[in-house]
Amino acid sequence: MLMKLSYLLLAGLTNGSVYGLIGLSLSIIYGSSRVINFAQGEFVMLGAMSAVLFMVTLALPWPVAMLAMLAVVVIAALALDYGVYRPLIRRKAAPLTIMIGTLAGAIIVYGLAFLIWGPDQRYVPPVLSLEPIRIGFLITNPQQISLIVIFVVFLLATWYILYRTRFGLSVRATGVNPRVALLMGIRSERIVQFSFIFSAFISGVAGMMVGPLLGGHVGMGLLLTVKGFMAAILGGLGSPFAAAAGGLAIGMMEALMAGFGTSLYAEPAIFVLILLVLIVRPYGLLGDYEAERR
Repeated sequence: MLMKLSYLLLAGLTNGSVYGLIGLSLSIIYGSSRVINFAQGEFVMLGAMSAVLFMVTLALPWPVAMLAMLAVVVIAALALDYGVYRPLIRRKAAPLTIMIGTLAGAIIVYGLAFLIWGPDQRYVPPVLSLEPIRIGFLITNPQQISLIVIFVVFLLATWYILYRTRFGLSVRATGVNPRVALLMGIRSERIVQFSFIFSAFISGVAGMMVGPLLGGHVGMGLLLTVKGFMAAILGGLGSPFAAAAGGLAIGMMEALMAGFGTSLYAEPAIFVLILLVLIVRPYGLLGDYEAERR
């Protein structure tokens, strides 16, 4: 029983790390622009499928392929910034209009990916070995462990940037009031551009690392966007760290329900949990603290 529970918690921690990274990315963009990027999961998809292109089709060494993959997701983020966010914000579009624009961007990315890779699931080559290793009585692999480590590293990096640098202060000031930040000499458009690039970087790395474990296909972005959004709402959309915690909670809940019941009821149960949390705590489980801190 204890061994089964440990395996389920490890699986939940792995999936939760992916959801947490996407929730973290969504919250970073929301924190600087007050816009939810519905194309966030497509950055994960591009990370996984670009690894297929550069490491399998073109047979590039993985360090070169990783740089090329990151270039792809950064270019996609810049295209979303210059092609959707900036034109709409200059026309004083409402946040809902901009969010619909990001959804349109996600559909375009999906369509282009479908033309390139087709509908079939593809093998994503691992960066690290998939050979099983034993840690105590658990059996895992380096790729799985590295995904959890990367989740922790990005959490620490985000905390350091936001709360230990002057640039992070500018990011938080822009999120509170972009107009006042602009009057104080903060270039709000550059701050939002950084949030798009940084969040795309996080999601691209997540896709490259989770692709070998789950397989890559062009439709994975939509599902991961939904899971990341659920994580951000459950934890608290206003805080990257609360959103990451929400991702871990969802991953654990999925794994435990699949292990001790059936996975068919996992998503409905998570939605019910989110609804109950929002009734009691409208900012999410950990969002109240961040809202007061701002």
